[in-house]
Amino acid sequence: MSVTLMTPESSFVMMALLSAGLAGCLAARRVSKRQRRYWETQLKLEQTRGQQLCLSTIEALTSAIDARDPYNIGHVECVKQCALAIARALSLPDEETAALQAAAMLHNIGRLGVPDHIFLKADTLTPEEQEKLRTHPVLGARILASVPFPWPVVPLVRHHAEHWDGSGYPDGLKGEEIPVGARILAVANTYSALLHPRPFRPPLSPQEAIAEIERRAGTQFDPAVVAAFRTLAVQKSLESIPTDAFTFQPSKDVQAVLHDIAAAQRETLALHTITRALSQTLHLEAMADVLLHHIQALIGCDACALFLPEEDGEYLHAHAAVGLNARHLLGSVARVGTYLTGRAFFRAEAICASFLPEDLLLRDVSDPWVPFRSTLIVPLVSGGQSLGTINLYSELPDAFNSETLRIMRLVATQASHALERAQQFSEVQESAYTDALTGLRNARYLREFLEREINRANRENSSLAVLNIDVDHFKPINDHYGHATGDQTLKDLADIFRNHVRNYDLAARYAGDEFVVVLARADRVAAEVVVTKLRRAVERYVKQIQQHDPDFPPLGISIGVALYPEDAMDIQGLLCRSDAAMYADKRTRRSSHEAA
Repeated sequence: MSVTLMTPESSFVMMALLSAGLAGCLAARRVSKRQRRYWETQLKLEQTRGQQLCLSTIEALTSAIDARDPYNIGHVECVKQCALAIARALSLPDEETAALQAAAMLHNIGRLGVPDHIFLKADTLTPEEQEKLRTHPVLGARILASVPFPWPVVPLVRHHAEHWDGSGYPDGLKGEEIPVGARILAVANTYSALLHPRPFRPPLSPQEAIAEIERRAGTQFDPAVVAAFRTLAVQKSLESIPTDAFTFQPSKDVQAVLHDIAAAQRETLALHTITRALSQTLHLEAMADVLLHHIQALIGCDACALFLPEEDGEYLHAHAAVGLNARHLLGSVARVGTYLTGRAFFRAEAICASFLPEDLLLRDVSDPWVPFRSTLIVPLVSGGQSLGTINLYSELPDAFNSETLRIMRLVATQASHALERAQQFSEVQESAYTDALTGLRNARYLREFLEREINRANRENSSLAVLNIDVDHFKPINDHYGHATGDQTLKDLADIFRNHVRNYDLAARYAGDEFVVVLARADRVAAEVVVTKLRRAVERYVKQIQQHDPDFPPLGISIGVALYPEDAMDIQGLLCRSDAAMYADKRTRRSSHEAA
């Protein structure tokens, strides 16, 4: 006679039937000794097969989980073998040993509900991260609560992080209050963890790991378990175990746990996406836009804004904003050291509070204002210095909690690094595009600006003007007054050119005593108006100097104008045509001066 095993349920039903049949036969005293031995053998066989099916299914599940973490490959097998060795040394009953074997393979299943970046973090965990980390035994116990194990597995999973002296978690059990299987599992788990590398340390040798466990005897571990383990702890190879499927219908509680697991994986993915997106741009505007949109998607807040300090250091300015009331928030200011935003920046401390209208001086725009009821402000800190704040807003009261804060601390760390890089890039770019003497844009920036303006003029079917300016009689200043005076003169002329063009035009130092002005959306008439203003401004400047120094050279400027598209269609053509017109103007001015 043979029995075919299909599922755990059929195995347990078969065992029950065999038990009932055997008991009935024995009670009736109508069976022979041979038949009795046969039924006893069949019962034990089915029990063994059921246990093997259960354990092999657990093995398959935990192997899949184990493979997700490169730091934990082989960890579960090592924990299992070490725990079984200790159990044999302590003569643990068969049922408790079987429970320990299952718990050893399942003790880390609650890690699915904790973001991987917490386990893989190389730096010290924040209090919020510590709190999140300590939820994994409870999550594991909740996941396993609906599984019909034939042994008491759940208590071992829940309490394997308890300490002998009561300082562990989640329930603070101590001494004999902790199940013996959990005490054994605690030693085996720690031993395996010490043998495996971690982001914050290299792996320990077996001797070092045993010594560390012995050092914790009486505090973290049961001294009797440590004594039994001392000569038994060895690292084992992964064995091949059958992986028949074992499924069950999840309860509502387990569904909630699975939701937590999915949320943790989404968080990990979102943080990875933010980190990757921030690394792809060095421009502050693009970085801010990417950051805020990802935060809003991750947290689910109604609005968020990035505040950066102004040059005077007295106020913070909303550099970017997305979501509800974004137009009001963009450009709003907060005084450093006051209310919420200013205090969070000044103290480099996160603040979670009800929304305070006095916190910000908002822009006055036509859009209606929708009241916020809660806010979370997280400072951006690098090297102990505050770089700005990320402000989250919600229409709901108490919308943000410690979990939100934990996530935002991670985001803020990445954002701080990205912001620092963007600011450094902006400074380098500013230096690369700026003339060191006058503070005007240089020739490199001029060409890029001209390219953008030509493309814009082409799209809009409009014109632009290029003014090529050369300073007349500049050399005598260097010869008679020295280069310091010559440099100051160039700075003064640069200020004149800068102050007599519109904020969307460009004044640049081209080379030496040559300057270029680009006038957007300007025809020849508009260009000639600017030419006249510049000549008169320079004349006033020279007269003021000559009132104190009559021998100061009669500075002047020669200006040539070229128009797009009338005179040229590209950058080089505009510069050449304006340069030729400048020299023609210089000859005309020289002839007029000689005639006078």
